[in-house]
Amino acid sequence: MDSTEHIALKLLKQIRAAGFTAFFAGGSVRDRLLRRKAKDYDIATSARPEQIEALFPKTVAVGKAFGVIVVVEGGTETEVATFRTDGGYQDGRRPDSIEFCGAEEDAKRRDFTVNGMFYDPVENLIIDYVGGQADLQNGIIRAIGDPEKRFAEDHLRMLRAVRFAHTLGFEIEPATRAATQNHAPDLAKISAERIENEFSRTLTESLRPGDALKELVELGLMNCIIPEILPMIGQEQPPEFHPEGDVFVHTCLMLNLMKEGQAGVSAPHQFGQTRVSAPHNQQATTSGANTPVCSSAPARSSVEQTLLSAHPFRPVEPSDSLHTSRRRLPHWKQDSRVYFVTFRLADSIAQEKLDQWQEELEIWRNQQPDPTSETTESERTRRYHEKQQEWLDKGHGSCILKNPEIAEIVEQTLKHFDGERYQLGDYVIMPNHVHLIVAPSEGISLSPILKSWKGCSARKINLSTGSNGSLWMDESFDHIIRNENFLKKFSDYIKNNPARSHLAPGAFRIGTGSLKLEWQTGVSAPHKEQMPACGADTPVCSFPPAQSSPRGADTPVCSSLPAHSAAFKKILAYTILLHDVGKPATAFMGADRLRFHGHEYKSAGMAEEILRRLKLPTREIKQIVTGIAGHMRFKDVQKMNKSTLRKLMGSDTFDLELELHRIDCAGSHGLLDNYHFLLRKYEEMKNEPILPERWITGKDLREIGVPPGPDMGRLIQLAYDAQLEGRFSDCAALLAWLKTEIKP
Repeated sequence: MDSTEHIALKLLKQIRAAGFTAFFAGGSVRDRLLRRKAKDYDIATSARPEQIEALFPKTVAVGKAFGVIVVVEGGTETEVATFRTDGGYQDGRRPDSIEFCGAEEDAKRRDFTVNGMFYDPVENLIIDYVGGQADLQNGIIRAIGDPEKRFAEDHLRMLRAVRFAHTLGFEIEPATRAATQNHAPDLAKISAERIENEFSRTLTESLRPGDALKELVELGLMNCIIPEILPMIGQEQPPEFHPEGDVFVHTCLMLNLMKEGQAGVSAPHQFGQTRVSAPHNQQATTSGANTPVCSSAPARSSVEQTLLSAHPFRPVEPSDSLHTSRRRLPHWKQDSRVYFVTFRLADSIAQEKLDQWQEELEIWRNQQPDPTSETTESERTRRYHEKQQEWLDKGHGSCILKNPEIAEIVEQTLKHFDGERYQLGDYVIMPNHVHLIVAPSEGISLSPILKSWKGCSARKINLSTGSNGSLWMDESFDHIIRNENFLKKFSDYIKNNPARSHLAPGAFRIGTGSLKLEWQTGVSAPHKEQMPACGADTPVCSFPPAQSSPRGADTPVCSSLPAHSAAFKKILAYTILLHDVGKPATAFMGADRLRFHGHEYKSAGMAEEILRRLKLPTREIKQIVTGIAGHMRFKDVQKMNKSTLRKLMGSDTFDLELELHRIDCAGSHGLLDNYHFLLRKYEEMKNEPILPERWITGKDLREIGVPPGPDMGRLIQLAYDAQLEGRFSDCAALLAWLKTEIKP
């Protein structure tokens, strides 16, 4: 059970203990039946909003007028809604009025049958007034009651119907589909922010996003989302480059070729045997129109029990006591938890650099609305760690840990008490710092373990090198790993650190101790269709974290965002969707074939306008537009000189552009020569910075009499291009040549 569910279950039991009816409602119930991990847990109850506020010390009345209260506990927000029926809808979003009612009436005012069920975790019953289980069995998205009425109430439900259908691999029921087509123009009345959120989730969570895009067009919804997509339909392309068809077909094919996430299931699921129950202490009756079908879930299987015992990981429990100490950084502690730790050599970051960062971050903190808040302090710590990590990865200081004999001392020290005082997980010994995952044994805190590692290794290394003085920076960075997703994230971070820093083999040491994570045990989860439902005391089934593909021919190489993270996938999806949106406007028949001169720049301009209209964050828009504008330059990579190629590969959006290029080729002519050329070049350059620090700076030019201005900028760039091309062996030779380029 994850912490979100643990808290929701605790709240639900408190509500029931006060004499009220309370169930889990909506998406978490659907996901339970589909053996999917729920994102959140909403509670539906007979308690009125003011009664919920009286029951819990910290609440937020986000929608009290609609019977909705958010209960805050342990840093987790849980939505608690009173059973209600809705009056008329004038704005196509919110009811004009509500009336409190019972569970059955509440279920019947919801959007789709698969979302209209309740779950009683105490009795372990699924309570179904709307036929949701049958529709889940048959793979159908069906509006509850009259679909015309449902979509007139909230126009966004039409877009949600498409998202659910393509996330789950279901079909939209004919009457629901017809009502969507009838009401499609009403989507224009919905705010851009709400449309963007649903559309982005459709692009990133669908099993086949290209198929979802086709259905949005067929239903008439795309007219209100991105009408600029429609001219792509029927826009022909040269068959020698695009045998797949027109621009729209090409785009849909590319979207379907995106790496699949863990969204949805591919087939309807079979459930356990159902039984009729009497909710609300009523006498049981024959199942009929007004009687819910309540299915009981079988207990956890032995396979799942094996999965849960495969590693000792325990997520952070918000209800447990969290202890903290603070020096330059906060250090959080909670018994029997797993930590991510970084400690570094004393000379890796100069004290003046640390003081500079502290001063910059203090200025930033004082500019925040609430400088002393926990959120502000957490963000300040994150920014500090990012600056530190970026500096460390550049390899400053003596970097003595790249010496294999020194690294061996550190590794043996880490392993000395592994399995006794702690369990050591993944670790990497970089030239000037160490990253690792560790789980202290019960009753042992992290601090003495770190002191033991540093003290023992420092004595041995100083003896080996004949040195004295402090070897390690006194303070370390440590982070409690909150859940299994973060555990996988930190494990991947450790494994990818040498490649990200472009280290040669032998310049680092990587390994794993006795702490075996789920994906390292060789125990694999059963197929989702075979995963049993949870028992009464196990409200959510736990699945091992999804594994990322090993870096290779089909994955990006220079990550600025984690490959195929949610953020990367969203940016990639929009880049694919809009990379050719300018083709219809630039199409003309040349002497030999149909051409689209400058379509990448036209597409980039149109994309920026579209994405601003949808209110995407500026940072995301910038990356998407940059990726689109540059996507045609990949056809010339084998002709580029070394400096131009280095600039391309060192750009912030290279991962995005490389993945776009791969999918673009795979979705058309299938030729991946340039893609594999770039992978080979990356291998050649990985042992050195792709974009090294400049040898010549403005300071150097001022010293030889060049005044600040445009000519100084020209000379700095000229020098950097020559440096990247390898034309000079060192800074002195480069500077001597540059002096000959200075205009009198």
